[in-house]
Amino acid sequence: MRGVSRDITLRKQAEDALRESEERFRIVADSAPVLIWMSGLDKLCTFFNKPWLDFTGRTIEQELGNGWAEGVHPEDLPRCLKTYVEAFDAREPFVLQYRLRRHDGEYRWISDSGVPRYDSQKNFAGYIGSCMDVTELINKEQALRESEERMSLAADAAGLIVWTWDIRRDEVSFSDKDRAFFGFSPREKLNAGRIRSIVHSEDRQLVRQLVDNSLRTREELEAEYRIVLPDGKVRWVTRRGRVEFDETGEPICERGVLMDITERKQAEEKFRLATEASPSGIILVNDRGHIVLVNSQIEKLFDYQREELIGRPVEILVPERFASQHPAHRAEFFAGPTARSMGAGRELFGRRKDGGEFPVEIGLNPIQTPDGILILAAVVDISARKLAEAETVQRREELGHLSRVAVTGELAASIAHELNQPLSGIISNASAGQRFIDRGDVDLREIRDLLGDIMADGRRAGDVIRGIQRMVKKGTSAWHRVDLNDLVMNVVRMVKPNAMLHSCEMQTLLGPNLPPIEADPIQLQQVLINLVINALDAMRNTPVSRRKIVIVTERNGDDTICTSVRDYGTGIPEEARERLFEHFFTTKAEGLGMGLGIVRSIVESHAGTVAAENVDGGGARFHFTLPASAAAL
Repeated sequence: MRGVSRDITLRKQAEDALRESEERFRIVADSAPVLIWMSGLDKLCTFFNKPWLDFTGRTIEQELGNGWAEGVHPEDLPRCLKTYVEAFDAREPFVLQYRLRRHDGEYRWISDSGVPRYDSQKNFAGYIGSCMDVTELINKEQALRESEERMSLAADAAGLIVWTWDIRRDEVSFSDKDRAFFGFSPREKLNAGRIRSIVHSEDRQLVRQLVDNSLRTREELEAEYRIVLPDGKVRWVTRRGRVEFDETGEPICERGVLMDITERKQAEEKFRLATEASPSGIILVNDRGHIVLVNSQIEKLFDYQREELIGRPVEILVPERFASQHPAHRAEFFAGPTARSMGAGRELFGRRKDGGEFPVEIGLNPIQTPDGILILAAVVDISARKLAEAETVQRREELGHLSRVAVTGELAASIAHELNQPLSGIISNASAGQRFIDRGDVDLREIRDLLGDIMADGRRAGDVIRGIQRMVKKGTSAWHRVDLNDLVMNVVRMVKPNAMLHSCEMQTLLGPNLPPIEADPIQLQQVLINLVINALDAMRNTPVSRRKIVIVTERNGDDTICTSVRDYGTGIPEEARERLFEHFFTTKAEGLGMGLGIVRSIVESHAGTVAAENVDGGGARFHFTLPASAAAL
């Protein structure tokens, strides 16, 4: 009995020790900062510590056995169970990651490490594992991978080669793809000397100096130079790098990028060649108004060497009287840069080195560059053209003068008629006054009325003579605002006697409330008279009953005024249509071919257009269109 009692006592002490040990384990496990679980020989879980239960928000009863699997993400559960079972059967440790549902419903990434456990007799007793929430770490790693992938994609898309130089070890690293580009083998050790060996021999000293300078001054390295590939091809690259220093100021690493800029260099060379070959002067100006580039034509135009211009304000080429206003015009252009001509509506002048001026035309084109917007200005010396234009205007005025003299001859009958009436009135009134005096029957009131009539007729005759003088006077044009309807009626009065001699009816259809035009009235009068005389000539063989000229004025919707002269003559021959307004071309046996040529010259000098067409019902219509005065719109 005493032996049995002793065995019971020992067993009870062992059980108490086991319970005490398990209680200590539970206390330690519940105090641990990780999630702890245990499983038995049947692979089913037998224990979860308090942090596990707090994390999942479930009870121990819910988790025991395979209950814990309810919290594993459905996508991760098959892999999780497979790893656990395979490790359990092989009695090997395992580590796996899966998503476990937290008490708030969010799935968190868990890193689970399990190891086999044994009892005091070295018998396998199941598994014990610990879990940690690694969601933030995984997110950071994923973000880092994504960042690296984005950087790699961006570098590839931009054609960048990313490199790192460990200065202390003298090791340079590239990606395998970039190694292949330079002809380096995948396992070849790269150092500064090996990298420098592919630099073009003419550029090696420059690169060495730039690297030494960046190591000494901490300035970012930026350079453009040539490299020679294994196949002998020369490529241009741009290199940018930044040196990193330790706490003592010693350089430890340099990181940077390379970019193949061969195509850009080739384009720049083509641009340089095209610029030099341009017959126009080319100037490139930055947003501060400083000259960046000029071609040889600019040197010739302005008598400067390009070294004297590069970096200088562009106002050096602008006449002094305009130089103070030029920065404001430049700022206005940069506010809305578009390709356009400079100084629209104004005459522009350039200033040579000696201060002399010459007329120019300038075209402006904005160019977007990595350094901001540059302005490409094309400068053309128009001195010769201005001289030619002046000569053309002079010749046109001389031809116009001769034409007006000729027209005056053709209008002799009209002029005689216009003068005859006031002269007849003067003679009649003077004779009546003389008779009153001879009879001695003088009525001062009647004499005053007669003298008034004589003065009115004299003024009328004077107006006719002055009009003729203006027609034949040789001189410069006098532009002012003209009422086109009044001008038409004056011409009708002048040519009406001629029309009567040709048995031709004159008709006008004048648009109401026409705006005035800016013009030389004498020249426009000449245009209308030429067109009317042509119309009379065109109806020489037209029956008298059909001879009619219709002059029409009307306003177009585009702020122009159209004036037309329509006849009922033979019309325009088909073969003559294309050359109708050429100088010295005529369909008349006795004509010189100057009238319509002068008409076109005058109309075009007034910024107008002139045309002719045959009309249904017979005859032709000549019409010219002129812009209305801007002040009247």
